[in-house]
Parts: sequence; C-alpha cells; structure tokens
Amino acid sequence: MGNPRVMIVDDSAFSITFLKKMLEQVGLDVVATALNMSDAIEKAQEIKPDLITMDMTLPDGDGIACSKEILKHLKNTKIVAVSSMMDEEIVEHAKQVGISAYLQKPVDQDELKATIEKLFAGEDLYRLLQDHYEEAFKESTFNFLKREIGGEVAIQNYELKFKSGRKSSGVSVSVGIIGRHNGRLIIDMSADTALNMVKKILQDDNQTQESAIQFLGEFANVIAGNACSLLNGLNRSFGLRVSPPTIIIGEDITVSIGDMKNTSFAIKTDLGDAFMNVGIQKGDSSWS
Repeated sequence: MGNPRVMIVDDSAFSITFLKKMLEQVGLDVVATALNMSDAIEKAQEIKPDLITMDMTLPDGDGIACSKEILKHLKNTKIVAVSSMMDEEIVEHAKQVGISAYLQKPVDQDELKATIEKLFAGEDLYRLLQDHYEEAFKESTFNFLKREIGGEVAIQNYELKFKSGRKSSGVSVSVGIIGRHNGRLIIDMSADTALNMVKKILQDDNQTQESAIQFLGEFANVIAGNACSLLNGLNRSFGLRVSPPTIIIGEDITVSIGDMKNTSFAIKTDLGDAFMNVGIQKGDSSWS
C-alpha cells in the first residue's frame, strides 16, 4: 500500500499518542496531529496528508463537520473516523460527507491496518488500470477485426476537436464497464461501414442495415468484454465486466464523451473507418 502520510485529529493527547504508536508500528508516517477542528483544517490544507484519523468529538466542532471542510479542498485524502460510539446516524452522516471508514475505540491494530490497506489498495488498482486500459482495448479491437474481416487494420490515437465529444457518423454504441473501478466504451461508425463489415463477416451480401446495427452492438460488447478479460488477467481484483450495449442512430446526434479520464482512437480498415473512445473513472472506496 506504499507509505501514506497520516495526520491524527483527536481532542485527547493520550489517544493521539496511542494511535501514533499503533500507526507507526504498521509502517505509516505520522506527519501531523491536531487537538481541535480549526487546527486540523489549517494543518490539513498545509500538509495535504494522504490519510487522516478523525475523532468524532472535538472541542470546537465535530468530526463530521471537520471532515466535510477538509474534503472540500483535499478530495483525494482518505479519512477514517475513530470514535467511542458506533451510532447508526453518525455513521450514515460520515458516509455522506465522504469519510471512508469508521472504527470504534479502543481501536484494534489489526483492524486498523486492514482498513488502511483496503483503502489504499483501491488507489494502486486504479493506477494499474490507468497504465494498461488503452492497450487492452486496442489489442481487443485489433484482434477482433483482424480475425473477422482481415485486410489492413490500424488503430491510431485520435485528438478530439472538442473535449465534450464529436458528431456521430451514423451509429453509436455505448457499453458500460463495471467493477472495482468503472468506465465505458463508445464505438461510432457509419451505417455503411457497419453493413460492409457484417456482409464480410457473414459472407452474405443480402444483409440489411438492421442486421448491421445489431452487429455493431455485438461488436462493441465483444471488444469491451475481451478488454476486461485482459485487464482482469493483470489483477483479478479489478472484477471488470460489461453491461448491455446502448445503440443510438442518427448523423445529427453528438457522441458525448463526459468528464471521466478517456482516450480516443481512429480505427481504419479496408471496409471503412470508425471512432472509439474508452473512459475510466475511480470507483468509490468500499465503506469499511
């Protein structure tokens, strides 16, 4: 899990000493401590710790309000609530403001270590996914097209003129990707290109536009499924799988990309060209 930098927020000097010793024993760096809300907010913004253990009762406020204020400015910081009470209402409020986990005092060292490992394993997995998702989708697409239609197949990076999306060539398919982290695949091509492909694959010149549209849905589904399999082979914890495709028809529509991390590709074949965009985003940390 690397070596996260930790700040301890607690109104008890004894509790701070106890938690600091426990955190250091599991190999973490305690870089700051705070006895109250105002000090915690100031130090958090200055130090930007990776992890904060947060007491729920503070002399000038409470751990919920303190966490909410900190997370406004430090969206990637993980906060673990530490409290002598395990009240359902407080736990629910903690979830709502973005606190990642809730531990009851007295804190068990093994439970603390497991909770932190779980939180930061997700970060490591997301970085691994970021590093490999582009090649997985390119490989999956290339292999399918080379196997099914043959001829020249090239997949090149494509720079969008507008970050929000592009005008559809005629038929656009979106396939959702779900798992520990999630995303989606978009394939867009003209109806003629889809028809050319389905005729070649089925060796039947009597295929219709309707069957071509059905083919494009299945094509996108297979591409996404095979890419997810490649990525799951890197780490089974991804748990990636696909949701049913959504097909939209019309040259006057805009293919919306959204604001998740994404990469666009131009797919070039002897039967026509296509556009592909793959986006991923960090999943919510599992509540602990």
